[in-house]
Amino acid sequence: MQLREKLPEIESHGARLACVVQGTAEEAARFCGRHGLAECAIPDPEKESFRAMGLGRCKVTDLLLPSDELKMRRAEAAALGCGISLRGTFQAHSDILQLPGAALVARGGRILWLHRGAHPADLPLPAQLAEVVRAHRPD
Repeated sequence: MQLREKLPEIESHGARLACVVQGTAEEAARFCGRHGLAECAIPDPEKESFRAMGLGRCKVTDLLLPSDELKMRRAEAAALGCGISLRGTFQAHSDILQLPGAALVARGGRILWLHRGAHPADLPLPAQLAEVVRAHRPD
């Protein structure tokens, strides 16, 4: 299931989705637009939000000798039409070793929930994100 399919459920709990991307505004919109999420794209070519969330970097060997979990997630991503862009990879602001993350942030900036990726494809599934939002919904 793709994230855009879970958007109505996430939004029904009063949350808004934002996809922070390493690229420029144009690159972020193009990347997220391929998945129907262009309006959610937030560019961060300086990776300030990645640092603020304490997201680390993987080792080159993690990419060259991927774990079975990473292989599985890569296959899932490829099935959805995602892949590595060599042109994008070699941009000055691109860091192929940057680990991903996900967060639920309250208005005002307080982090309610944070997931720091352990490998390059380690992001919660859309259903897991929807569950996090539901669990943190104020009554």
